[in-house]
Amino acid sequence: LKLLVGLIEQDKGSIYIQGQDISTRGSETRLLCGYMPQTINLDNELTVMENISIYGQLHGLTSAQANDNTRHWADLLGLTKYLNQYPNKIAYGFQRKSLFARALVHDPKVLLLDEPTTGMDPHSRSSIWNVLDKLQRSKTIIFATQNFSEAERYADRIAILHDGNIKMDGSLDRLIETTHGLTRYR
Repeated sequence: LKLLVGLIEQDKGSIYIQGQDISTRGSETRLLCGYMPQTINLDNELTVMENISIYGQLHGLTSAQANDNTRHWADLLGLTKYLNQYPNKIAYGFQRKSLFARALVHDPKVLLLDEPTTGMDPHSRSSIWNVLDKLQRSKTIIFATQNFSEAERYADRIAILHDGNIKMDGSLDRLIETTHGLTRYR
């Protein structure tokens, strides 16, 4: 996912986002994407509101638009009462929700989510997936997870990567049919 948002450089192959080559149109493709990293990288010198709003402004929103969008996502995610606090002063789950709101603030066409619900309590996890359920018809959503139940529930297509290469891809049923070690447990 870091490769798709330009945090690391590709060493071979081609990557296109919405038909644009990221190696030649990186600035444009980054504007199309909202990225939620696995690690917390919020600035502890800024409030949660400032962290999210600035990200929106860096992606072309006016200050007023970014603030309105920040409030919108904070309301949906139960973050409103934390907006004026510093990230290192709020619980881990709310920091993760802040990263999620930051990825959404500029209404990107493509969402890139790295382990979006890792370490979250069931209620917080559910709030993230409820939002994603509503967005899946209007956005391309790519997420990395090691949780096969999440992959099965929320993904139309699953790709298994190893050493940067896609080893298998398709629906979970197709992956189960073509392997001898993958089993569905109910």
